[in-house]
Amino acid sequence: MHKKNSVNSIQVSKANNFGFTLLEISIALTILAILSYGAVGALNKVGDFDDYVENKVYLEKVQESLLTYVQVNSFLPCPDTDGDGVENRELAAPFECSDKDGQLPYLDLGVNPTDIWNQPLYYAVNNQADNDTGTPIPILDLDASASYFSDQSPPVFGFNTPPYGAIKGTGNYTVCGESATSCAVSTCPSYAIECAAIAVVISFGKNGANTWARRTAGTEAGLDDAETENADDDNYFWQAAGSNAAGQEFDDQLVWLTGYDVKYAVIKSGGTLP
Repeated sequence: MHKKNSVNSIQVSKANNFGFTLLEISIALTILAILSYGAVGALNKVGDFDDYVENKVYLEKVQESLLTYVQVNSFLPCPDTDGDGVENRELAAPFECSDKDGQLPYLDLGVNPTDIWNQPLYYAVNNQADNDTGTPIPILDLDASASYFSDQSPPVFGFNTPPYGAIKGTGNYTVCGESATSCAVSTCPSYAIECAAIAVVISFGKNGANTWARRTAGTEAGLDDAETENADDDNYFWQAAGSNAAGQEFDDQLVWLTGYDVKYAVIKSGGTLP
């Protein structure tokens, strides 16, 4: 009886030595490949999410730095138009901004020069801040939103400088929200999350290098509707819902300031307003 059991054990052992068939190995490798692909995709998505979170923190720091700049100087900086990290103003009175938009003057603000994707931040200010025509001149006019950017006898702006109440102020910006299907004059206030931003800062996201290149070339062709809106030099910006769909990619991140933010920053630091 014992001998018979030994023989059976040997037979089972021999059967086990045959291992997997080629078909079984092929199936196993296929399953591993599918799982690996899924894992890599998941890791990439997690990596993207982490980048966006880190970049959002960076933008919030930029926003805080702009308000700190106001507390120290009693005005907001102009855009950097030559990429050296410093604001650009005209050298003669009324010392208006050289342009209404450009890059963020990171050296003036003491922040990193680029976003998480190594691209500069876009910075747009009230579109009359680069205009030296009119009487009175907007950047020197207490009643114009452009005065938030005047470096003469600060602060030029006062309690009643627009926006205030229902007065939005000429040259300020509208920021549309995720529920908007387009972003234009008819959008505010129905689909807007801000109707009187005096300054807007944008990270163009993972495809920022492409957006900057197209913007420099003067064409937004190939960008999705919301990214086009953020790069087309008008008075409207769009914080649309994020999308990775082919041909509909959107990953821009925005922060902005209003006149209320700037007035509060001055008062909070112990300053006075006319």
